[in-house]
Amino acid sequence: MMPLLVFRERVRGFYQKKDIYLIPAAKFIFAFIAFLQINREIGYDSRFLSIPIVLAISLISAFTPSSIMVLFALALATLHVYYISPFLSIIVIIMLLIIYLLFARFTPRLGYVLLAVPILYMMGIPYMIPILLGLIFTPIAIIPTACGVFIYYIFQVIKAAINSQSNTSVEDILKLYTGVIDSLLGNKPMIMSIVIFALILLVVYYVRRMRFDYAFEISIAAGALTSILGFLFSDLIFDQTNQILSMILGTIFSAAIVFVIHFFELTLDYSGAERVQFEDDVYYYYVKAIPKVNVTPPQVKVKHINVKSSGHGLYRSEIRKQDIEQDDDYDEDEDINSDNTED
Repeated sequence: MMPLLVFRERVRGFYQKKDIYLIPAAKFIFAFIAFLQINREIGYDSRFLSIPIVLAISLISAFTPSSIMVLFALALATLHVYYISPFLSIIVIIMLLIIYLLFARFTPRLGYVLLAVPILYMMGIPYMIPILLGLIFTPIAIIPTACGVFIYYIFQVIKAAINSQSNTSVEDILKLYTGVIDSLLGNKPMIMSIVIFALILLVVYYVRRMRFDYAFEISIAAGALTSILGFLFSDLIFDQTNQILSMILGTIFSAAIVFVIHFFELTLDYSGAERVQFEDDVYYYYVKAIPKVNVTPPQVKVKHINVKSSGHGLYRSEIRKQDIEQDDDYDEDEDINSDNTED
């Protein structure tokens, strides 16, 4: 355990020293992956598939707030849809604008969640988001989580609608609009996913606030168990039994990632817990204090030995020794002369 704690302290120390560079780099990488995924899923306009364009908007997103990154992502998705179907892009603009305003009003700091949920859905581990948000945020994080799930299903519905689009007559356009809206509002797997994600987040949040030991670690396990049971029930209802194994493996992997993040963020020493009681003029307090695990990494000092310098040092020491002997002789002669003078 000690080597892991030492490694943790070194990583945290490196991050604290270089955070001015690491944070923009992480934002750039995240934005680059998000824009690439959008181009891969609905990349109908070849002009925006160019790597220099993706790099440029990713670089801008690295030095701007998360809301700007979300705005770029939604605009990119809308432009792709507009290229293939201008009529369908109207629905996309309205829905994405509602999501953006809802997110910007309540949780402007959690813009990364809106993009992380669709990306992790494509990677097969979306269960990590509600577990992580329940561990480090409040239940208000349900809003960006639900918006992220909605964005992912919007992409799926739009892709299906574009593939089924035949011509541009008024009747076909009305059928297209009606089909898209019905597919979103009546999408039971999407609604079930939002409910389960909200339940996972609430379970993790309330368990980690309890007063027993290892509450944080147990809350991660409780969130993973809630996810497995919830999506198992959902898959059985909607007859999607082929997804059960991947869902279980994805949930376990997601919980492992969250546990690693928690290890680097906060590690408590429950063996050193103390209970303190004190009072003031109004209340009498019972306080339980648990110390954080802080390990000082060992300092490795490397001593360089130069042979040439060593030789010169030896020579200087011999000269110094001779000087000392001469000084001693001089002191004796001086003493004898002083004695003769006194006589």
